[in-house]
Order: sequence, then C-alpha cells, then structure tokens
Amino acid sequence: MSRLDTIIRLRKWELDETRRTLADLLGQYNAMVHQLELMEAEVAEQARSSSLEVFSTTVGAYMDGVKRRGDELKKLLAEKNKEIEAQQDKVAEGFRELKTFEIAHDQEMKRVKLAEDKEEQQMFDELGTQDHARRDAVTASEYINMRR
Repeated sequence: MSRLDTIIRLRKWELDETRRTLADLLGQYNAMVHQLELMEAEVAEQARSSSLEVFSTTVGAYMDGVKRRGDELKKLLAEKNKEIEAQQDKVAEGFRELKTFEIAHDQEMKRVKLAEDKEEQQMFDELGTQDHARRDAVTASEYINMRR
C-alpha cells in the first residue's frame, strides 16, 4: 500500500465525519423549522377558538409569548443556517482535497504501470534476441554439417 493510499483513506474518513456533522446540522435545522410550523399551527388553532371568553383576556400575553418564541426560533434558524453554510464549505474543501490525492494516486499508478510494462517489454525483447541468436546458431551449425 502506497503512502497515497493511506492519505486517501484518511481524507475519506475525515470527509465522512464532516458530512455526518453536516447531516446533524441539517437535522437540527429541520427540527427547528418543524417547531416553528407547529407554533404557527397552534396560533391558527387558537385563533379559531377565539370565541371563548378566556381567550379574549389572555390573547395579548399569549401572542406576545408566541411572537417572542417565533423571533427566537428565527434567530436560531439564521445562526444554524450560517453553521450549515460553513460546514458545506468544509465538505466542498474536503472533496477538493480528496480529489487532488486521488488524481495524484492515479498518476502514480500509471507511472508504475508504464515502468512495469517497459520492464516486461525489455524482458520479452531479450528473450526474442536470445531465441533469434539460438536459431542463428542452429542454422549456422546446419550449414557447417552440410559442408562436410
């Protein structure tokens, strides 16, 4: 195993970890979006039940609380979105680095294959030369035997 194989394996592992982190962040983001949607659905449900007498006395405090929670969730979503973007940049950088090493590895393998092919061809050339020399030697000895 070449040194590049080890580096590539390490980079793939690092990239997998970075992608797992990104997936976790996306899951957290989706959970927050779901919370916001549930809160909006709850507000809509409360608005439908506005005919109750209790609702009219508590609607102000309830709406303030919902607005505060909504604003807080939106702020957290914006922060989480920035984290996701940063993690996506890390994933993209990891892919670029991995691809660089994979290309270097492929080029190294091509060089090794060319060297092996060249060595093999030299060996075949040598065998061909030896075979030709043997045939010439046999032919030359046949002529010697014919002359006698």
